[in-house]
Amino acid sequence: MKTLINFCLVALLLLAPGCQTGSTADSKNSQSTASKTWKKKNPVWRGVHLMVGSDTQAVALKEQLPRLAAVGVNVILIETDYNFEFRTHPELSSRGCVTQARAHELAAAARESGIRLIPQINCLGHQSWSRNTLSLLTKHPEFDETPGQFPNNTNIYCRSWCPQDPDVNKVVFALIDELVDAFDSDAFHVGMDEVFIMASEYCPRCKGGDPAKLFAKAVNDLHQHIVGKRKLEMFMWGDRLLDAKTMGYGEWESAKNGTAGAIDLIPKDIVICDWHYENRTNYPSVPLLLNKGFRVWPSGWRSLEAAKKFSAYSRQQNNSRVVGYLCTTWGSVKIPNVADWPPLTEILAEWKNP
Repeated sequence: MKTLINFCLVALLLLAPGCQTGSTADSKNSQSTASKTWKKKNPVWRGVHLMVGSDTQAVALKEQLPRLAAVGVNVILIETDYNFEFRTHPELSSRGCVTQARAHELAAAARESGIRLIPQINCLGHQSWSRNTLSLLTKHPEFDETPGQFPNNTNIYCRSWCPQDPDVNKVVFALIDELVDAFDSDAFHVGMDEVFIMASEYCPRCKGGDPAKLFAKAVNDLHQHIVGKRKLEMFMWGDRLLDAKTMGYGEWESAKNGTAGAIDLIPKDIVICDWHYENRTNYPSVPLLLNKGFRVWPSGWRSLEAAKKFSAYSRQQNNSRVVGYLCTTWGSVKIPNVADWPPLTEILAEWKNP
């Protein structure tokens, strides 16, 4: 009788909703297979970065997918930040944001067009813009690296969250999981660009700390969740890994605040989106990042001449770890017009599959 009871209990547990792990495993296996198939068909990644913060913009992008695919786009980096219908933390969602339903529709349409979708939230930095503090630090001011300082964000560029706060990752990881699942993605972009506030004197945990180690901690925590737990590919902007003194770049596209040492403290399987928008004769960060063992995704912007220079320099490296080219837009072109935008169309034509 005891054996029969135990058998019945096991059967009931296996049938319980919380124990039906087979479908989850099948979903992950299916995603892994689809990812491998896509990469085999697309050895060169021709991407565009777009800000998508509403259902209206999501629908507009869905309508443009065939045209974008026709001009060579095979990856779209979708930055929603907090403009998404989060169910784990609804207090962080903005009004009129991208809904879960629209995200699923967009993901399905992208698959039909052979386009890989990669969602993004700005992590660590860019937690404010001008006088507006974004929802994470508005709803959770305890996460702020400079708590109670700089009212109306006066005299700072953008706020940062504290990389050593014991609770911030619990919230951020939940948001990442929702975006990945909604967009049915095999990857996630964590942002991490232009982080100017690090090891602040106003932070009781970070004051006096090494900015490189603190930045690396934030990257490694994200990597452990995204790559280690979720088995996804991780992308990030590369400017904070570059030393302005040795690179010759300005303080926006390279670091003057001590974070550059993190380049030797983070995993090398992260894809580094190396963005540069100026017309130069060389871009030394590309060979630097390659020599460190990273895959590099050169990322240009609206200056066609500068984009051509950066594209040509990157291709001249003749290195398979230069994965392709990413065109950023930053509001310079509306979604319905992206497929006709020369900084996208002319540069992607140079990155045809071998």
